[in-house]
Amino acid sequence: MENMIFNIYYINFDKVYEIKMMLSNIVSLGKEKQTESSDGNDFEMRSRLGARFLNFFGAELEGKAKSTGSDSQKVLETFEIKTTKSIILNEVIEKSRIISTLESIKEGELIQINNVNLSLENEAELRIVKMFTSGSFKGLTVPGANGLDFTNLFNSMFKDYAYKMKGDLDGIEEELLVKIPVTFESEFESSYSVDDLFIGKVTIVGLYKGKIKIDSLRNSFEFYKDLGEFANFQNNVNHPDDEIQDSQYSKDTQTHSFRSSKFNDKEYHYIDLLAIVQNVNIPS
Repeated sequence: MENMIFNIYYINFDKVYEIKMMLSNIVSLGKEKQTESSDGNDFEMRSRLGARFLNFFGAELEGKAKSTGSDSQKVLETFEIKTTKSIILNEVIEKSRIISTLESIKEGELIQINNVNLSLENEAELRIVKMFTSGSFKGLTVPGANGLDFTNLFNSMFKDYAYKMKGDLDGIEEELLVKIPVTFESEFESSYSVDDLFIGKVTIVGLYKGKIKIDSLRNSFEFYKDLGEFANFQNNVNHPDDEIQDSQYSKDTQTHSFRSSKFNDKEYHYIDLLAIVQNVNIPS
């Protein structure tokens, strides 16, 4: 397989590095080139042979021999080789199987899927989470909360939150699903943002995990949100006159913007994501 040239949008470097080490635990840090040149060291050995039988011919034979020795001279040239994320990822990509259809993939198989159109599954919810984790509410205090640190509370609640993204391939009805953990720093390489993943098509590298429903990707924030909605529902049932709602909007309508397809029964091909890259096409 020819080396693929690519630009990294996202990489789970810990996973990629572990797989690369299992494939080969040798990482090239430098090379040394040696060349040898030989100089001839000529010497002449002259010998005079006087042989009786040659004297018979009245001649004296002078022999001349030439021998060549060799002196070795080494020339060392040092080359610096950068071990970057792209080089390590490329070794993993070379061992992956290129997939053009979502059928007949074995669970645990290392695969590469090109020309994927990604879309964000939990966009409205995610924008709120990013607002909280950006520090916008740092120092927020609530009367009667006894000095509760809401920043730490939010960070704990969002610790396992993730971008949930659906992917589709042209001409294929079934869709795939990937997730990227949300961190408090930057999740993406080279100052990219999540929105850059939805411009054009990308290549996905990962481990196939089979079919799942979106609600299998649960996190703490969704758990507490659903728990709060259930508590409000119970409160409204027990005390129907305590809250007056606008008759133009139902409860389902009010929360619709935060709902996702996790409320349907559709199954997706789940990929344990190693990297998302953009292929770079260079003219021959």
